[in-house]
Amino acid sequence: NCLRLPALQVLLLLARSLDTNADCTRMVADSWLELQVPVAETAVRMLGIALRLRASWDKVLNKCLQRLAGPAGEEEETEAPLSAPDVCQLTHELLGFLKTEAQYSLRRLTPLEQQHLYGGPQMAPKEAEELPSFFQGVQLVPHEVKGGYRIGEFLTFNCLAGEGDLYSDCLRSFWTCPRCRLYMPFTPLERVAHEEACRSPGPQEGGPGCEGPRGGAAEAASGTSALQQLYHC
Repeated sequence: NCLRLPALQVLLLLARSLDTNADCTRMVADSWLELQVPVAETAVRMLGIALRLRASWDKVLNKCLQRLAGPAGEEEETEAPLSAPDVCQLTHELLGFLKTEAQYSLRRLTPLEQQHLYGGPQMAPKEAEELPSFFQGVQLVPHEVKGGYRIGEFLTFNCLAGEGDLYSDCLRSFWTCPRCRLYMPFTPLERVAHEEACRSPGPQEGGPGCEGPRGGAAEAASGTSALQQLYHC
């Protein structure tokens, strides 16, 4: 039996490698399938959800494998129990992600396009050392061959060659966070990083004075200090 699924969501969840341009409107899966999303906001949001779902999926699979593998099976079951609510929550999030409607186009790259797909490394070693880690537990490292930034094991950000990609990763556009209602200019990478940091629970979350739009904005302003840099003309 065959089940028809949207190509954008399936490739974001199951592709072995994902390469993007600066605003994530162009993505290439496994170096031969090109996805184009006309709205940058939709592309960044879908990519951020896919990153979180893939991380949760890996955790659930690792727990299942730990229960089945190894000589001391009973001991490993107690050490890494598989929570039914976690599996249920992941299932609902995956179904919701697959039902998300987004406008996109899909095509296969020609052999000539595959040869000139990547922009190549364009960053000095000193600049590479100063790159921050935008995602929890994931180090942001420049890719030696493709260029851009390697995020995790499968995603390479801003490595695709194209017109206007030289400075577009530095351009910021105003955006409002749907969770904390913070309104300020972000680059696409900073926006995904803010959504990841804003989603993760903090020690002050749920305390007095944190509710409402003003409290949420104040908390978000203090939580995004790692993304702010002093500027002098």
